[in-house]
Amino acid sequence: MPRAARLLLAALVATGGAVRAQELRQPERPVAPRLTITLTRGAGDVLAAAVVRAEHLMDDGVFDAALHDGFPVRYHFRLELWRDARLFDRLERDVAWEAVTRLDPLTNVYQLIRTGGTVENFGSVEALARALATPFTVDLVPRGNPGRRYYYVATLEVESLSLSELEEVERWLRGDFGRAISRRGDVGDALARGARRLLIRFSGLPRERIEARTERFTP
Repeated sequence: MPRAARLLLAALVATGGAVRAQELRQPERPVAPRLTITLTRGAGDVLAAAVVRAEHLMDDGVFDAALHDGFPVRYHFRLELWRDARLFDRLERDVAWEAVTRLDPLTNVYQLIRTGGTVENFGSVEALARALATPFTVDLVPRGNPGRRYYYVATLEVESLSLSELEEVERWLRGDFGRAISRRGDVGDALARGARRLLIRFSGLPRERIEARTERFTP
């Protein structure tokens, strides 16, 4: 083989090895946030509850960056029970609950406030993520109508808040706006949720909506 061809071949092999090494050094892509619903059954295989779990909420670093920029983050969960029908499915009942997290810029401690006013503190974003992944067992099961088919739809809306909105949400979380978990539908009227979503959308602050649903089942 001529010397020029050997040099060209060696250069191509070296370039390919460098590209492969660079690919190996690339960081793994973050796992996308996920919402799951699991059905739990008791004696006689009767439906007992639905378990809702949100995972990988902090993996991509977007909302952690918002926390470091001084914007608290709000997590609004909703679980809906739907009855299957021939023409139009019917919403039977729903349950909503919330959580808010913020970062203390002086201590670098994450604070998580849940529905009911409970407060937890975490020293790392990884510990906060594990707390946010705690499953919620929701007592929302069909009543009567044996033999009917149902399904669950769960949604999670994650969005940044201003400090004034944080104060209002905290009051609701601590019980100033009624029961800790609402069974009457959306409790966001006091927060003017629709107008706030528009402001967040145009402000460029991070927001995300995740949805999950089950297969149709009989209780």
